[in-house]
Amino acid sequence: MSWIFFAIAAPLLYAASNFFDKFLIEKRVRDPMMLAVLGGVLSFLTGLGILVFRGFPNIHSGQLFYLLLAGVLFELAIVPWYKAISLEDVSRIAPLGQAIPVIVLILSYLFLDERLASGQLLGFLSILVGGFLLSVKSFNNGIFKVRKAIWYMLAASLLFSVPLVLFKFVSLNLGFWDSLAYEFVGGGIGALILFSYVLFSKRTGFKKEITRTQFGTWGLIGSNEAIYVISRMLTFYAISLAAVSLVTVLGGFQPFFMLGFGLILSRWFPNVVKEDIEKKTVVLKLAAIVLIFAGVWFINI
Repeated sequence: MSWIFFAIAAPLLYAASNFFDKFLIEKRVRDPMMLAVLGGVLSFLTGLGILVFRGFPNIHSGQLFYLLLAGVLFELAIVPWYKAISLEDVSRIAPLGQAIPVIVLILSYLFLDERLASGQLLGFLSILVGGFLLSVKSFNNGIFKVRKAIWYMLAASLLFSVPLVLFKFVSLNLGFWDSLAYEFVGGGIGALILFSYVLFSKRTGFKKEITRTQFGTWGLIGSNEAIYVISRMLTFYAISLAAVSLVTVLGGFQPFFMLGFGLILSRWFPNVVKEDIEKKTVVLKLAAIVLIFAGVWFINI
C-alpha cells in the first residue's frame, strides 16, 4: 500500500483526536497536562508490548539513545504548545504549525541527505500554502504580529520536528517495529518527566483531576489517547517508507479534516462542537483544499 495512504490517514486521526481534546478540556478535564501524561503512559505500554512480542531485540546504544530522545522530545513538545494556546487564541497559533514541515525539510536535507525532485518540491510548497490557508480563520494584523506565544509555538514545532528526523535516521538500519517500540518507550520517559514537573510545581489541579474524573470520562480519555497513539504509528510507518519531509508536509491535510469534522459536528452535534464558519471564508478554504490536492498530485506523479 502506498505511503501516501498512511501519511494522510495519520492527520485524519490527529484531527479526530484534536476534537476529543477540545471537548475534554472544555467540558470534562480542567488540566490539559493530565492528557499529555496519560498519552505518554499509553505510548510506553504500547512500546513495551511490542518489545515483549519481539523478544527485546538487541540495539546499538547510539540508536537507543536517539530513539529514547525522540520519544522524550515528542512528549515535552506539549509544554510549549499548551503555553502558546494559553496566551493566544488557537486560530492565531495553529497556522504556525506549518513550520514543522519546513523545519523537517531543512533537517532532513542536512542530516539525512534527502533531496526532493522538482515536482515533489512544487507539491511540498503547494500543500504547505494550502495547509496554512486552511489553518487561518481570517486574515488580520494579529496573524503575523510577533507575540510571546509565537516563540512558544516555534519551540513546540522544533520539538515535534526533531523526533521525526531522528526516527527516520535510526529506522533506516534498525527497521520500523523496533524503532517504533523504543521511541514509544521514550515517550513514557517524557511522561515521567512531565509528571515529576507536575508533582514539584504548584499545579494542585492535576492531583484533584485524577480523583474527581468520572468513569465515563476515563473511557473518553482512553479512546482519545488510543487514537493519538495509532496516528503516531501511522506517521512513523509512512516515514519509514518515504522521505520524512514529504510525509510531514502531508500533515497539511489535518486542518482539512478538522474543517470537515467541525462542519459535521456543528450540524448534527452542536452540543459537542459548534464551529462558526463565515461565508467569506468558504472561498479561501476551497482554494486551500485545491492547493493541497494539487500538491499531492505533484508529489505522486
